[in-house]
Amino acid sequence: MGSLKVNALRNNTAKVSHLLAILGVAVSAGAVAGEAHEHGKVALTLAIEAGNVEVSWRSPAVNLVGFEHQPKTPEEKQKVEQTLLNLKQGYEQIVLPESALCLLKEADIDTTLAAHTEGHDHDDHDHDHEEHDDHDHDDHDHDHDHDEHDHEKHEGHDHDEHDHDGHADFSAKYTFECRHPEHLKQIEVNLMPSYPGIDEIRYQAITPAGQTGGSLTQGNTVIVF
Repeated sequence: MGSLKVNALRNNTAKVSHLLAILGVAVSAGAVAGEAHEHGKVALTLAIEAGNVEVSWRSPAVNLVGFEHQPKTPEEKQKVEQTLLNLKQGYEQIVLPESALCLLKEADIDTTLAAHTEGHDHDDHDHDHEEHDDHDHDDHDHDHDHDEHDHEKHEGHDHDEHDHDGHADFSAKYTFECRHPEHLKQIEVNLMPSYPGIDEIRYQAITPAGQTGGSLTQGNTVIVF
C-alpha cells in the first residue's frame, strides 16, 4: 500500500507540474502579465490537483527591492539577500486555509540580481591560475598569443549583458501538500502588503472548480475559487 500511495503522489505532482507548465506558457505569452516585464505588475499561476498546490510568480526586481541594476553597494547586496530570505517564508507569502492542513514542501526562490551577492566574483572565473601554471603555457600556446586574447572578449562581454538590458526579475515557486484539499476554497497572496511597489497581481488558476483568472490589488489579496 505504501508504494501505491507514493506512486499516486508522484502522479498527482506530475499533473500539477503539467498544469503549471501550461499556465507558464500563457504567462510567457503575455496572457497574464500583459507585457513580459511591467513595473508594478506580478504574473502569478496557481494549480491545485488532488491536494497538491503549486503557486508560481514572477515580478520585476524594482517592485521588491527598488532597483534593477546589479547590486553594487553592501546595502544593495544586503537588500537582495534579505528579500530572498523573506520570500522563502512560503507560509507568510501564500496563506492557505488552516483547515486544509497544508504543508510547505518546497520554496524555490530566484533572482537575476543574485549573481553578485554570493561571492560570484571574477575570481571564480580565473580557473585557478596555479593549475594553469602546472599545465605549462608552452603546452597551451598553439600560436595563440595572450596579446591577441587581450581581454577583447571581456570587453565585448560587458557586464551590461548581465543586466539583461536593464531588466531584472524575482521568481518563486511554492509547493504545498494538503491533507484536506476539500477545504481549499481560497488562497491569500501576501506580497503586496510587504512590497508596496506591487500594485497588481495578475493571475491564472486551474483548480477543481475549473479555470479562472483575474487581478489582485492592494486591499484585495485573496483568490477565491
